[in-house]
Amino acid sequence: MSTANKWTDPFDDMSDEEFDEHVDVLFSERPRTVAVSLRVPTDLLERLKRQATRVGVPYQTLMKSVLESAVARLERREPSHPRRAHRG
Repeated sequence: MSTANKWTDPFDDMSDEEFDEHVDVLFSERPRTVAVSLRVPTDLLERLKRQATRVGVPYQTLMKSVLESAVARLERREPSHPRRAHRG
């Protein structure tokens, strides 16, 4: 018997409070979004889709998460050395 496809409940390790918070977030009002068109290299999109499949989320959801994390990291940087925007 193969165990490669064994399903594990992702919520097993959560406390009741953590689960309740997770459910609240799922059903809370989502921020307003806007559609954008973005050109990315084919290999980058393929890598993103592979990672999204690996973690079990739609690739656009993963892309938003990656962008959010990167922008938050940029915002935390010290403004002592401003950098010019790269145009390319």
